[in-house]
Amino acid sequence: MRGLSLASCVVVAGLLALGGCATPAPQDAGAPAVQSAQPSATVPLLRLPPASLGRTLHLQQQITVQYPSPQGEQSRDLLALLEADASHTRLAAVAGGQVLARLDWDGTDLRVTRAPWAPPELLPERILNDLQLSLWPVAAIQAALPAGWRLEATADSRQLRAGAEVVAEIRYPDARTTQFVQRRDGYRLTIRTLQEGGTR
Repeated sequence: MRGLSLASCVVVAGLLALGGCATPAPQDAGAPAVQSAQPSATVPLLRLPPASLGRTLHLQQQITVQYPSPQGEQSRDLLALLEADASHTRLAAVAGGQVLARLDWDGTDLRVTRAPWAPPELLPERILNDLQLSLWPVAAIQAALPAGWRLEATADSRQLRAGAEVVAEIRYPDARTTQFVQRRDGYRLTIRTLQEGGTR
């Protein structure tokens, strides 16, 4: 194996890549049928079916979020619980010992429940997008990206590019750590796997 107020901004940023510290899927995995990425004002949103992951995941992860603010760089921690199989991708985010939000994606419907204190700016579409960008097979991601976008990958890194611009970069420095940098939005995630299970 190889993811407002200032506090609310941290929570939102931390949720963007909650599954990132699992091993990315093999680069030579076959690309299944995928839905087209949904465009946004900045970054296209992936909508890959759960089965296209090609394996199961059961992960508990700690996420450290770093982001700029008028007071200087800020840092916060979150706990993420991720389950993925052929039919569903499920995610729970915990902050302050309480469940902040739950996400369930079945390839057709994206269902989200939130705690009353969860920030309204939390965007489940971006959570799912960055999760899939970190973990899903490169071929499946490439097939879903719109014209002008591409994913470049090596054994220990991925780069999402719009033309010559690097929009997001993901590195896997060791078997239990992922570093995720979203350059357009200006935040960085360090994602560490605490417990893991599933299949390769």
